Amino acid sequence: MPTHFNPIFSITPVIARALMRIEAAKQKVSLLPLHPQVLAGLRETAKLYTTHYSTMMEGNRLNPQQIKEVITLEGHFPGRERDEQEVQGYYAALAQLEQYAAQNHPVTERVIQMLHALVMHGGRTNVTPTLYRNGQNVIRDSTTGSIVYMPPESKDIAALMKSLVTWIQESI
Repeated sequence: MPTHFNPIFSITPVIARALMRIEAAKQKVSLLPLHPQVLAGLRETAKLYTTHYSTMMEGNRLNPQQIKEVITLEGHFPGRERDEQEVQGYYAALAQLEQYAAQNHPVTERVIQMLHALVMHGGRTNVTPTLYRNGQNVIRDSTTGSIVYMPPESKDIAALMKSLVTWIQESI
Protein backbone atom coordinates (compact mmCIF):
# COMPACT_ATOMS: atom_id res chain seq x y z
CA MET A 1 0.00 0.00 0.00
CA PRO A 2 1.64 3.28 -1.08
CA THR A 3 1.73 5.93 1.64
CA HIS A 4 2.58 8.91 -0.55
CA PHE A 5 -0.52 10.98 -1.28
CA ASN A 6 -0.36 12.17 -4.89
CA PRO A 7 -3.82 13.16 -6.13
CA ILE A 8 -4.44 12.57 -9.82
CA PHE A 9 -6.70 15.01 -11.58
CA SER A 10 -6.97 16.98 -14.78
CA ILE A 11 -8.49 20.35 -15.47
CA THR A 12 -10.81 20.01 -18.43
CA PRO A 13 -12.01 23.00 -20.47
CA VAL A 14 -15.35 22.81 -18.64
CA ILE A 15 -13.64 22.91 -15.24
CA ALA A 16 -11.34 25.74 -16.40
CA ARG A 17 -14.35 27.83 -17.51
CA ALA A 18 -16.10 27.17 -14.19
CA LEU A 19 -12.98 28.20 -12.27
CA MET A 20 -12.75 31.39 -14.33
CA ARG A 21 -16.42 32.17 -13.60
CA ILE A 22 -15.81 31.61 -9.90
CA GLU A 23 -12.77 33.90 -9.99
CA ALA A 24 -14.75 36.61 -11.84
CA ALA A 25 -17.55 36.40 -9.26
CA LYS A 26 -15.00 36.49 -6.46
CA GLN A 27 -13.49 39.65 -7.95
CA LYS A 28 -16.91 41.33 -8.19
CA VAL A 29 -17.71 40.43 -4.59
CA SER A 30 -14.33 41.63 -3.36
CA LEU A 31 -15.17 45.12 -4.67
CA LEU A 32 -18.51 45.32 -2.85
CA PRO A 33 -18.72 47.19 0.42
CA LEU A 34 -19.63 44.52 2.94
CA HIS A 35 -20.64 45.47 6.42
CA PRO A 36 -19.52 43.11 9.19
CA GLN A 37 -23.15 42.04 9.80
CA VAL A 38 -23.63 41.11 6.12
CA LEU A 39 -20.37 39.21 6.07
CA ALA A 40 -21.30 37.35 9.26
CA GLY A 41 -24.69 36.48 7.76
CA LEU A 42 -23.10 35.15 4.58
CA ARG A 43 -20.61 33.11 6.60
CA GLU A 44 -23.43 31.66 8.72
CA THR A 45 -25.51 30.78 5.66
CA ALA A 46 -22.51 29.07 4.10
CA LYS A 47 -21.92 27.04 7.28
CA LEU A 48 -25.56 25.96 7.42
CA TYR A 49 -25.63 24.83 3.79
CA THR A 50 -22.22 23.16 4.10
CA THR A 51 -23.57 21.29 7.11
CA HIS A 52 -26.72 20.32 5.22
CA TYR A 53 -25.04 19.00 2.08
CA SER A 54 -22.11 17.33 3.83
CA THR A 55 -24.31 15.47 6.30
CA MET A 56 -26.85 14.69 3.56
CA MET A 57 -24.12 12.72 1.78
CA GLU A 58 -23.91 10.57 4.90
CA GLY A 59 -27.65 9.90 4.85
CA ASN A 60 -28.87 12.74 7.08
CA ARG A 61 -32.48 13.54 6.17
CA LEU A 62 -32.87 16.97 7.81
CA ASN A 63 -33.55 19.82 5.39
CA PRO A 64 -31.76 23.21 5.58
CA GLN A 65 -34.52 24.81 7.69
CA GLN A 66 -34.51 21.90 10.15
CA ILE A 67 -30.72 22.10 10.35
CA LYS A 68 -30.97 25.79 11.20
CA GLU A 69 -33.47 24.95 13.93
CA VAL A 70 -31.19 22.26 15.35
CA ILE A 71 -28.18 24.61 15.34
CA THR A 72 -30.10 27.45 17.02
CA LEU A 73 -31.63 24.95 19.50
CA GLU A 74 -35.11 25.97 18.37
CA GLY A 75 -36.12 22.63 16.94
CA HIS A 76 -36.17 18.96 17.84
CA PHE A 77 -37.28 16.23 15.48
CA PRO A 78 -38.37 13.02 17.24
CA GLY A 79 -36.95 9.93 15.57
CA ARG A 80 -34.18 11.99 14.00
CA GLU A 81 -31.95 12.31 17.08
CA ARG A 82 -29.01 10.71 15.28
CA ASP A 83 -29.36 13.23 12.43
CA GLU A 84 -29.58 16.09 14.93
CA GLN A 85 -26.45 14.91 16.74
CA GLU A 86 -24.56 14.58 13.46
CA VAL A 87 -25.56 18.14 12.48
CA GLN A 88 -24.51 19.55 15.85
CA GLY A 89 -21.19 17.73 15.64
CA TYR A 90 -20.46 18.77 12.08
CA TYR A 91 -21.37 22.38 12.83
CA ALA A 92 -19.13 22.41 15.91
CA ALA A 93 -16.27 20.99 13.83
CA LEU A 94 -16.72 23.78 11.27
CA ALA A 95 -16.59 26.38 14.04
CA GLN A 96 -13.40 24.80 15.43
CA LEU A 97 -11.91 24.66 11.95
CA GLU A 98 -12.56 28.40 11.56
CA GLN A 99 -10.72 29.00 14.83
CA TYR A 100 -7.76 26.89 13.70
CA ALA A 101 -7.64 28.81 10.40
CA ALA A 102 -7.82 32.21 12.15
CA GLN A 103 -4.86 31.16 14.33
CA ASN A 104 -2.90 29.79 11.34
CA HIS A 105 -2.79 26.49 13.20
CA PRO A 106 -0.93 23.85 11.18
CA VAL A 107 -2.81 20.83 9.90
CA THR A 108 -1.78 17.81 11.94
CA GLU A 109 -3.22 14.38 12.53
CA ARG A 110 -4.24 15.54 16.01
CA VAL A 111 -6.22 18.45 14.51
CA ILE A 112 -7.99 16.07 12.12
CA GLN A 113 -8.72 13.64 14.96
CA MET A 114 -10.07 16.49 17.13
CA LEU A 115 -12.41 17.65 14.35
CA HIS A 116 -13.54 14.06 13.90
CA ALA A 117 -14.20 13.76 17.64
CA LEU A 118 -16.42 16.86 17.51
CA VAL A 119 -18.40 15.35 14.64
CA MET A 120 -18.72 11.95 16.28
CA HIS A 121 -19.74 13.29 19.70
CA GLY A 122 -22.46 15.68 18.64
CA GLY A 123 -20.39 18.83 19.13
CA ARG A 124 -19.66 18.32 22.82
CA THR A 125 -16.73 20.53 23.71
CA ASN A 126 -14.99 18.19 26.16
CA VAL A 127 -13.85 15.66 23.58
CA THR A 128 -10.46 14.11 23.03
CA PRO A 129 -9.01 13.30 19.62
CA THR A 130 -10.44 10.08 18.22
CA LEU A 131 -8.44 7.12 17.06
CA TYR A 132 -8.80 5.97 13.50
CA ARG A 133 -11.63 3.54 12.88
CA ASN A 134 -10.96 -0.14 13.33
CA GLY A 135 -13.64 -1.52 11.05
CA GLN A 136 -14.96 -1.14 7.54
CA ASN A 137 -17.82 1.18 6.77
CA VAL A 138 -19.68 2.17 3.62
CA ILE A 139 -21.64 5.14 2.37
CA ARG A 140 -25.04 4.05 1.07
CA ASP A 141 -27.80 5.77 -0.84
CA SER A 142 -30.43 6.39 1.84
CA THR A 143 -33.23 5.66 -0.61
CA THR A 144 -32.03 2.53 -2.37
CA GLY A 145 -29.50 1.19 0.11
CA SER A 146 -26.97 0.71 -2.67
CA ILE A 147 -23.31 1.38 -1.94
CA VAL A 148 -22.25 4.84 -3.12
CA TYR A 149 -18.71 4.82 -1.73
CA MET A 150 -16.51 2.23 -0.09
CA PRO A 151 -13.74 3.97 1.88
CA PRO A 152 -10.28 2.48 2.41
CA GLU A 153 -9.91 -0.45 4.78
CA SER A 154 -9.21 0.46 8.40
CA LYS A 155 -5.73 -1.10 8.33
CA ASP A 156 -4.71 1.47 5.69
CA ILE A 157 -6.10 4.58 7.39
CA ALA A 158 -3.13 5.52 9.62
CA ALA A 159 -0.64 5.47 6.75
CA LEU A 160 -3.03 7.33 4.44
CA MET A 161 -3.68 10.04 7.03
CA LYS A 162 0.02 10.47 7.75
CA SER A 163 0.65 10.79 4.02
CA LEU A 164 -2.21 13.29 3.63
CA VAL A 165 -0.89 15.51 6.44
CA THR A 166 2.62 15.39 4.96
CA TRP A 167 1.25 16.32 1.54
CA ILE A 168 -0.72 19.26 3.00
CA GLN A 169 2.31 20.54 4.93
CA GLU A 170 4.57 20.26 1.88
CA SER A 171 1.97 22.07 -0.29
CA ILE A 172 1.85 25.16 1.91
